[in-house]
Amino acid sequence: MSALSNILVIRLSSLGDVLLCMPAVKAMKDRFPGAHITWLVEGPVGELLSCQSFIDEVIQFPRGRLQDGLRAANPIGVARELKGFLARLRKDRYDCIVDFHGIIKSALITVCARGDRKIGFGAMHAKEKSHLFYGERVHGTDRRMHKVDKNMLMARYIGADNAVPEVTLKVPGSTGAYIDNFFQHAGIRSPLFAVNPFSSKGTGFKRWPIERYARLIERVKDYMGAQTLILWGPGEREEAERLKSMAGEKAFLACPTNIPQLYALLERVDMYIGGDTGVMHLASAAQTPVVAIFGPTDVKINAPYGPNSIIVRNEVPCSPCKKKDCRERACIEGISVEDVFEAVKTMSTKPA
Repeated sequence: MSALSNILVIRLSSLGDVLLCMPAVKAMKDRFPGAHITWLVEGPVGELLSCQSFIDEVIQFPRGRLQDGLRAANPIGVARELKGFLARLRKDRYDCIVDFHGIIKSALITVCARGDRKIGFGAMHAKEKSHLFYGERVHGTDRRMHKVDKNMLMARYIGADNAVPEVTLKVPGSTGAYIDNFFQHAGIRSPLFAVNPFSSKGTGFKRWPIERYARLIERVKDYMGAQTLILWGPGEREEAERLKSMAGEKAFLACPTNIPQLYALLERVDMYIGGDTGVMHLASAAQTPVVAIFGPTDVKINAPYGPNSIIVRNEVPCSPCKKKDCRERACIEGISVEDVFEAVKTMSTKPA
């Protein structure tokens, strides 16, 4: 295959999916070290992408500004935003455009961009009939393959090696200084466990009960003498403070962070405990031991990639599923505090 010099990668969101796409993009850069790789993304994860040496340029899709314009009934503003975005998108011509996202929005962006080859997933892994828009389709053989392995199909299709490369994320030194300063002023020390009881908007069906997190923090404190840092994001502070009050001493509320700062924080903790979220994958990327509490989502597809994790789940016949309005929630409600605590103890004794 001839060398590629200009590649556009499309994976718009979310944090976890972007992280699970990085090995494939790194494999592309390793195969074509002289190529200019541009990543089209939306939201705050773009700040993390901008720090990585194997990504040369980041283009932001203006989703927030478009939503603001629609809410304000400002069609002229929306049209102006779209015009500016399309002008930037079409400024360069790419040797190939690789759509990892595989939804109708990303497929339409692929159509609008200027490129010699437009590549996406075939029907098995594409959503919303997006496969119909690609000039070349990459087909899988297993619907339930891990997302990292699925994304590597794309990299191999354009000529990358079979091996999944290691990705060591980089963040500015100022992020570590910010976290170190917070730890020093708050009196936070090791052993330190990070707990994230939350999940993204609309995915509350994945969450383990917050009262059980409180009891788990107490067990960790009594048995291991560890401090616990409660992570939180936009709109979650009030509930995080409630968890802190339930958990008692040795539980701390994390400082506000952007994604690079959160990565620096996760590098500094001894263990991460939480559900199937993007932050779980960020902790895994930081090489932090992870205890992951899985409910209805598919472990085969979404588990932390690599050996430094333990999955806690309740095996029930109906899991995995996507039934957001499930009343029983046996898959997540059936996980006890003792189940998770045993996994924490096991992880704490595993060799680094």
